[in-house]
Amino acid sequence: MYAILAAMESIRHKRGKNARISLKRRIFFVFIIVSIVATATETFFVQRFFQRYVIDGSSAKVMAVAQRVAHDEEIITGFSAPDPVAVIQPLAERYRIISETSYVVVFNMNSIRYSHPIADRLGKHFVGGDERAALEGKTYISKAVGTLGLSIRAFVPILNAEEKQIGVVSVGLLLQDLDRETRRIGTVLLAAASFSLGLGLIGAILLARNIKKIIYGLEPHEIATLLEERNVIISSIKEGIVAIDRDERIILLNDNARLILGISGEVEGKPITEIMPDTKLPEVLKSGKARIDEEQVLSNKVILVNRIPLVSGAEIIGAVATFRDLSEIRALAEELTEVHRYIDAMRAQNHEHLNRLHVVSGLLQLGKYDDAVRYIVKTVSVQQKTFDLLRTRVLEPDIAALLLAKINGAQEANIEVSLADGFFVPHLQAQVVPSMVTILGNLLQNAIEALKSLDRKDKRIIVDMHRDGDELVLQVSDNGNGIDPEVRDRLFEWGATSKTGGENMGIGLSLVKMHTTMFNGTVEVHEEAGVTVAVRLDAALVIEGRGDER
Repeated sequence: MYAILAAMESIRHKRGKNARISLKRRIFFVFIIVSIVATATETFFVQRFFQRYVIDGSSAKVMAVAQRVAHDEEIITGFSAPDPVAVIQPLAERYRIISETSYVVVFNMNSIRYSHPIADRLGKHFVGGDERAALEGKTYISKAVGTLGLSIRAFVPILNAEEKQIGVVSVGLLLQDLDRETRRIGTVLLAAASFSLGLGLIGAILLARNIKKIIYGLEPHEIATLLEERNVIISSIKEGIVAIDRDERIILLNDNARLILGISGEVEGKPITEIMPDTKLPEVLKSGKARIDEEQVLSNKVILVNRIPLVSGAEIIGAVATFRDLSEIRALAEELTEVHRYIDAMRAQNHEHLNRLHVVSGLLQLGKYDDAVRYIVKTVSVQQKTFDLLRTRVLEPDIAALLLAKINGAQEANIEVSLADGFFVPHLQAQVVPSMVTILGNLLQNAIEALKSLDRKDKRIIVDMHRDGDELVLQVSDNGNGIDPEVRDRLFEWGATSKTGGENMGIGLSLVKMHTTMFNGTVEVHEEAGVTVAVRLDAALVIEGRGDER
């Protein structure tokens, strides 16, 4: 505990050294910077696009007007008129006004203008130097400086009826007009960008507030501190911990859980059924009911496990299991358990001997000395026979102590417990003995409980253990009334019982089934003049060569 507190204090001290910008301000500034950069970049590229669009559109526009003027019959006829300017100038100006271009200039093969927006320049040479190709019959778009300034202009040859070139038409748009259009578009874009930036500011404020609310007002360094503290605490817990979310995916598996279950590698985010098929956490997730202090076999290990649903508000959001390897608990309690078994046996014997001493005392007081001697001899003979049977036929002390305690306890309830003729318990592998004690103890206790409630004199239990080929068979039979039909189909389920009046009922056969399955054995239940439960295990669990063959 002191180590955990020291680690937590060290983390807090390290995290608190430097002042930090709050998460709210950090989100706000980042959002604003991103918005400004994105808006500026978008505005720049959109403006460039529109500039290109305006230029391309203007080029297409002046070319279309020039093509129209070059094929105008009145303009073509005007070239042969006595005064071409008088005919062509009004027509060209009409085209300029209608098309909203900067100028429509028609000139002859000597570059003499027949039309121009400024009347003083009529009859003078065309200026720009980019008209030579047009005089050679070519059609094209050009950018050059004329008398009106820098412009984009289209050149189209004018042909007469004999398809002979008689002149050229040049239609242009001054770049200052295009700049004015571009600025207008830029103003619209700037307004849109300002509006977007304003929305970004509002969004940044709302987002920062919402995130702070979601993380309970904590700053990132505080969350990191909590996470590190959590990891320190979880890694310091001796029990294994496994947690799943509502989708049955693993969200937590601590180091001790990996060690107990023999799991390695990254498993977070994977379905629990893929990693641990028998964990039963999905059942707890669906039912919402906790399951406390259950024994279970996972990865061929017996564990004591608690399973609890994770509830947030009224909603189940996951489930967590904490467990510990029962072999450790058993190793710590084995000596005490064995002592308790002998104490129980001696307590039962003491109670029985007191009753018998009272009988002997009464016979002596009545002066029936021969009867007293015969009673003593008979009692000692029966007791000695039980001791001799256990000593010679049971080679495992734990099982012998269990049998002695159960036999004496049953005698107090007027139940006779006898060993079958071929009964023999050989030396077993160390890891099997605790499970065998659990199996035999629960079978005997179930049989005793079944006979206790019967109102009759003949109440018998027969215990048998023997080898049958490659199998070691343990069998407990009683002459009770059989199994309650209500529980016959779910005998091995946890909590299945017909008994009332106490907790921890209905777990005996469940434990028998679990420990039998752990060693790949089987359990069979037969009803014939009572109930017989037979457990079959692999004979390889017997330790050979120790003088225990029968």
